[in-house]
Amino acid sequence: MTISKRHTQAELRARRTRLVTVACLLLLFVAATLWRAPLSAAVWHILRPVVEARFGSVAPLEAERAAARAALADRDALYEENVDLKARLDRDARVERVLAGVLLRPPATPYDTLVIDAGSVEGVVAGDRVASGGTVLIGRVSEVYAHTSRVVLYSAPGERYDALLRGAIPLIVEGQGGGSMSAQAPAGIMVAVGDSVVLPGIAGGFVAALSHIERTEAESFVTLYMRLPVNLFELRYVEVWKEPRHDSI
Repeated sequence: MTISKRHTQAELRARRTRLVTVACLLLLFVAATLWRAPLSAAVWHILRPVVEARFGSVAPLEAERAAARAALADRDALYEENVDLKARLDRDARVERVLAGVLLRPPATPYDTLVIDAGSVEGVVAGDRVASGGTVLIGRVSEVYAHTSRVVLYSAPGERYDALLRGAIPLIVEGQGGGSMSAQAPAGIMVAVGDSVVLPGIAGGFVAALSHIERTEAESFVTLYMRLPVNLFELRYVEVWKEPRHDSI
């Protein structure tokens, strides 16, 4: 008798537990149905920074690419306008160019140098300037052989040459190695990261942009740091700018 009573009470407790469980599940289902929109909004509010950090950078990158394309188009237009103006003044800024492949580059070559597959047979001579393409100059021809030449980059240690900051302020740029260069300028001039450094002359040529400016109090000069605007480790082709040869009269 006692055993049967205990068995009945156990069944009742089990039924109550099942009923409570079912009731809780129903309440959760109803709550989820009624609160779906608020809960979704709350979850999105929490996850939004993570999603944007992972996938939201596409739009800014596209904007940067569009801005870069516009800047390149504007640069090309200005270059053509500059060439046309100089031609009208009987100062032809166009130079003869020889396309050459890069045979050796850093780190296979020391001290910021290249070996290219164009030499004296192709018309290359020592002193010719070398560009990575367009108006971006990166160095000069130092040694010439029959079908190859050695190019010393402007960033090579010991290289020292005249240049113009923003096309107007004279600088003496020195190579630091590893694609880097430096120069000093009077502390009173206005300079900013991104300012261009070009070579003087009718043909000109872009060399670098300022990457860092070091200012020291009580100093009369600021130190400007810049880098070649190309990846030397991926450079495959260059253009040799033929220096104009004037016949004697």
